[in-house]
Amino acid sequence: MRNIAVVMTLLGCSNLLHGCEDSQRAASDHDLPDLATKLIEKARSNLVFIEGGTFTMGDFGAVGEDGVWRPYFPPTIDEDQPHEVTLSNYSLGAYKTTWGDFDTYLLANDLDVITKGLERNRMRSPFETDPGAHFYLDKPATVTWKEAKDYCQWLGKQMALPVDLPTSAQWEFAGRNRGSQEWIYSTHDGQPISANPELTKLMHEAGEFVPVGSRLPANPLGLYDMADNGKEWVNDWFSKTWYSVNPQVTDPQGPEEGTERVIRNLDYSFSRVGMPESVPSLSNEKWHIEAEYTFRCSLQSTVPVEVQ
Repeated sequence: MRNIAVVMTLLGCSNLLHGCEDSQRAASDHDLPDLATKLIEKARSNLVFIEGGTFTMGDFGAVGEDGVWRPYFPPTIDEDQPHEVTLSNYSLGAYKTTWGDFDTYLLANDLDVITKGLERNRMRSPFETDPGAHFYLDKPATVTWKEAKDYCQWLGKQMALPVDLPTSAQWEFAGRNRGSQEWIYSTHDGQPISANPELTKLMHEAGEFVPVGSRLPANPLGLYDMADNGKEWVNDWFSKTWYSVNPQVTDPQGPEEGTERVIRNLDYSFSRVGMPESVPSLSNEKWHIEAEYTFRCSLQSTVPVEVQ
């Protein structure tokens, strides 16, 4: 596998770093080069190629029987104003990144495997095998935006491909089955979960996070958990006025700067919110709470991975 040597060079560790001995011990307990190779192979095989196109991004609304167009969610129509977006081809991960994936990345880069707390971080064991645990290796990893960004770009370096977080437009286009206005919700059929009693029951039987791809069917593109299993980071800065000042745009990257990052996978397929990467704690002015959400990676290339 190309660039797998890069993974190997990252396994060294200075004893001066906090938690280094624990990281060395965790790495020695696993065949890390093999795990890294399998992760890279899995990431390549899970990339779903999506042909680009032009669609109406935002609250595309609908025309009623009276012939009047109305938004689906009026309270946010100013910031979700519909606008024309054209996207080039790209690829998107079929699944969210799991804790098993992320733990492999942490060990390969000699980063601490930790549980974050308000006052201090605690070391944890990688590759948790208890299905009921938060860090169960098949559940989606919940991390900061910077951690998600670093993971995707690291993965891209190992594959010698331009891998990154998806843009907000790419996420919406995929969640709406290539921008279809029939996909009001980013589910497998564009309808709300509540429209299917069996799926509704399934949603209530388990917790917020379950093994990726295990609860709801994939959408027609072959993407799982676009409407389930945690909200997702995307690459863009958030702006309430971005849509209104960009009525027509090709391959949008979002604002050049900001204070919050866009979060997707909300109630409607077009919905988004902004979230700062950290906020002051209400209980202690010296503490900061880091925002952690799920994520998946994208390939920023107009050709499928097979022909790279």
